[in-house]
Amino acid sequence: MPQRADRDAGRGQAPRAPKRIDSRAEPPEELDAAIAAIVADHERGASFLARRAALALAAASAPVQGADPGRQLAALHAAARRLAVARPSMAALATTAGRIWLAAADARERSAAAAAQLTALHAEAARLGALWDDAAHMIGDAAIPLLGGPLYTISRSGTVEAVLVRLARGRGVADRPREIFVAQSLPGGEGAPAAAVLAGSGWRVTLVGDAACGIFVAQVAAVVCGADSVRADGSVVNKVGTYPLALAAHAAGVPFYVLCETLKIAAPGYPLTFEELSPLDVSTPLGPGITTRNPAFDRTPGECITAVITERGRLTRGLLAAEAERAGRAQAALDAG
Repeated sequence: MPQRADRDAGRGQAPRAPKRIDSRAEPPEELDAAIAAIVADHERGASFLARRAALALAAASAPVQGADPGRQLAALHAAARRLAVARPSMAALATTAGRIWLAAADARERSAAAAAQLTALHAEAARLGALWDDAAHMIGDAAIPLLGGPLYTISRSGTVEAVLVRLARGRGVADRPREIFVAQSLPGGEGAPAAAVLAGSGWRVTLVGDAACGIFVAQVAAVVCGADSVRADGSVVNKVGTYPLALAAHAAGVPFYVLCETLKIAAPGYPLTFEELSPLDVSTPLGPGITTRNPAFDRTPGECITAVITERGRLTRGLLAAEAERAGRAQAALDAG
């Protein structure tokens, strides 16, 4: 399992630990496997993993003949709590799990019946699982007019990938392929599979080392990337290397666009956490007095970002505040049980 280092503004504040849950209420085996896969997946982005979480909760909350709805609901609550902290750099998982449980909590206010709460939870999980495709299309509607000329991207965002594939395939077959620089995106190197997908859709791709961003970014019309979390101050947590790329783009006068769903907006006070991978991926032990770190995420300040494009258009301060408050309410419901 990957190692993690939790940091709140560089100091050790970890995400809130789940409250004790009735150990007799165990999640279904398929849901348990989905949670383990989400924890271990360092290739796909937050959109993919949050959707996987929603669909896993939808499948696990389907009515089961002869099952005790109360027991099933307790197991789902335990699983949602685990999902909320499974990838602490990805607010989308916490918000998705919280929103799904909030549907059950709201239903409880209308009816004490566990079956009614389970039905509401299932409907919300299925809705959020289907929402990602629609959101990516709406983000593309807003972003594509901004993405003329050669582009630069980092990491592997499902949302960005969908928009860029759509952009390439929307051109006439006789048109010259679009050009894009793709960062290698270490640790993990998910830039390589992203490059393969983009090349297959018609892009002319150049895969470059992360540290070379200052050389190539001046050759593009815009930088586009995804986000794992959007903070209440407008900053963005994404794959490590995003911040240096944003600084290089800013110095070169190149627009820097972040494409993400509003579900990635973190609740107020959500811990700023940078997951870390094994230090052995950087170097073998070098001897006394030398510490090796391998962070997988960094934070890009809002002033380095031209615009965050969501399914509701450009992210405004009002939209950010409203969605952060909504995420906070969902988190509170999940914590309360």
